[in-house]
Amino acid sequence: MFQRTTMKTIRCKFICLFILSFVCIEIFGEENLYDVLGVRKTATQKEIKQAYKNQAMEWHPDKNKDPTAADKFTKINEAYETLGDPERRSQYDKFGYTSAKDHRQQSRGSPFGDPFHGDPFEGFFHNFHNFKFNFGGSGFTDSFIEKNEINMRVYETKILPESHQKPYILYAYAEFCYECVNLEPVLERLFKELESVGIGMGTFHAGRVQRLAVELKISRVPRIVAVINGRTSDFRGHVTLHNLRQFVRNLFPKTLIQPLNDEKLDKFLDGWEDNHMRGVFFSPKEEISAMYLAPAFYYKSFVTFGHVNTNADDVYKTLKRFNLHSGHKSLLMFNEDAQSPVASLSMQQISRSTIDEVIEANKFLLLPRISSQSYFEELCPAEVKAKRKKLCIVLISKKAEESERKKFRRYLRKSMFLNNERVRFTYIYEETQSNVIQTLNKNEDTENKKTMKNVVIIWRVERNHLSYEWLKNALTKEEDIYNLREELEGRVQQLLNSDQSLAFKTILPDFHNEHSLHLFIRILHRFHNWGERVLIFVTSMDPITVLTVFMAFAMMFGIGYFMSAMAAIEEEQLREKQPRQYKPRPPSRTPDQKRVNLYELTPDSYDTLVLNSDAGLTMVVLINDESGSKLLSKFKDIVLPLTRYSGLSFSFLRLESYIGWYQHLLEDSVGHKVRMENININNCIGTVLALNGIRKYYYIYQPKKARKWIRQNNKNVPSAIGMFDSDENSDSDQDSRVILVEELLDGLLDWFDKVFDGSQRKIRITAWPDLRAV
Repeated sequence: MFQRTTMKTIRCKFICLFILSFVCIEIFGEENLYDVLGVRKTATQKEIKQAYKNQAMEWHPDKNKDPTAADKFTKINEAYETLGDPERRSQYDKFGYTSAKDHRQQSRGSPFGDPFHGDPFEGFFHNFHNFKFNFGGSGFTDSFIEKNEINMRVYETKILPESHQKPYILYAYAEFCYECVNLEPVLERLFKELESVGIGMGTFHAGRVQRLAVELKISRVPRIVAVINGRTSDFRGHVTLHNLRQFVRNLFPKTLIQPLNDEKLDKFLDGWEDNHMRGVFFSPKEEISAMYLAPAFYYKSFVTFGHVNTNADDVYKTLKRFNLHSGHKSLLMFNEDAQSPVASLSMQQISRSTIDEVIEANKFLLLPRISSQSYFEELCPAEVKAKRKKLCIVLISKKAEESERKKFRRYLRKSMFLNNERVRFTYIYEETQSNVIQTLNKNEDTENKKTMKNVVIIWRVERNHLSYEWLKNALTKEEDIYNLREELEGRVQQLLNSDQSLAFKTILPDFHNEHSLHLFIRILHRFHNWGERVLIFVTSMDPITVLTVFMAFAMMFGIGYFMSAMAAIEEEQLREKQPRQYKPRPPSRTPDQKRVNLYELTPDSYDTLVLNSDAGLTMVVLINDESGSKLLSKFKDIVLPLTRYSGLSFSFLRLESYIGWYQHLLEDSVGHKVRMENININNCIGTVLALNGIRKYYYIYQPKKARKWIRQNNKNVPSAIGMFDSDENSDSDQDSRVILVEELLDGLLDWFDKVFDGSQRKIRITAWPDLRAV
């Protein structure tokens, strides 16, 4: 008994000792996390982050072949998960508590984690104490990546529309991307530069924002993509700050900013008749900075820009003319007066906001033209409230009448409303904006049949809803400017100082875009865009895949070409063995496509139109000498729409000469069981036959006169040849009335429809009667 108790005591002590040893090993066996990362206990968060990146790159299993690399890599991530978070680090410093223990307690389950949510690699590394690799800016709120994070909705609603005014640089990354770690310092510097220049930026996780990754055709990370004018362009090459800067500059059109010198400057400034202001950048470099390219692209619809390299040899006169320092960066803005700028800016360093401020204040000419809907909306902004209404004074002018516009400009320079923000002076071309002018003239035409007024005041209430009135005095002669000035200034002053409305209201159609490219040019641009997309798609694929696809298409085209060639050879051989027996049909309408070619059916034309004609139908109308002209005229009008079908020919048969042929045709249709004797020609006129010469059958259209005669004199014929399928219930009184020649063909169109849809009965014959024998 004592011995058994002693054994139990020893066994309990042994178990307790084992558990105590295990706990000691668990507690003291773990390495110090600061030592794992190789930093001091007093290290800052920035030092810990940098040490983590260095250690992770060194001990990643894909790069380090040491057998212990995986374990070391796991410990590095566990250390950073704890020390990289201030709260967890504080707990660790106080209690030796690590975030890895939390993960081990929570990661009991599938060794691969949730395959449909979160990081696809997260569950896999549960076996390595469930670490999470926080590269690519994830987990750091101060990162430039999180600052510029986007999703699919931002891309569709913001980036794509705005890419027509400024380019966007997008960066796609993912976790466990060690190339991303190398790119981050370079991209961070680039994004800071882009922000100062005014170019858009965006970052996204390719695994989490999969729709956007698919849209941009991103198959691997890291990836740098530019979006401009709604199109994407991939960065290719070694990632350096210089290469990225060059990539950004190359996004802009080559002709966006024109290089200028003493010789080219005047011609450039005199080009304002395209309705664009002129802006000239000056800098001591030949290569145009993105600081100039970005605003030039943003304001390209309103301002045309040039650039002068102040260190060039052929710009001395220009610098002296405008008193500019060759070492400074400058911007000059010009309107119709090319002699002196309306605004100037010259500094050693110019910010984007300063450039925008100068351009925005001077982006319109002194007298700009409303040349598109966007110009109209900019020049005449909408204002609903009457007390704050904004007025547009519009001159209606023809392109050739430059003298009127010069008079208007001279008045405008001295006008009391020149710098009034609520009044804008402009003009439109009468030739190109005729729809708008017609709408404005509707009310004037009601009161006066013809108006000579050419100056209108417009208050745009909403988008195209406006109130307007014409000035009574027109600007046509030099002396008119004084009367116009008095009336204009008095009326505008009255409108600005009251909530009074203008005389008329209307809904204006959109203005014609005078700057739009020709349709052919737009089609070429579309094909160019498609070609670029195909090229991008092909170059993004694996070379073996591209070669396989190319060989598949080449094989398809090769087989198709071979089959086509073999079919052509076989057809040629058959043609040689069996010479062509049928003659092509003559054209059914004249070369001008306006009249019907109507052929007379005679023994000479019978062979071409019926006996040996090519596949199709020959429509023959039966006439006599008395009714011929009227019937043929009506027949031509009816069949004119059918002449577009090459398988149809149209002819006529004179019954006085060939009534016997028609008699034999009807007799053959009933197997010569009935003799068609004493046929009255007058009862046959207006009959139309649709003859198929090859297959020996025809369709027949019978006017009511012929139906009545055949029904009364040859009772077996109608049922035999199916003439009267739709005439069983015809009224005898209606049949007995006199039918005019013009009415004989009234039912022909319906009959044609039945022939073409197959509902009209075919009448087959054994052989065509000989036209020469009758």
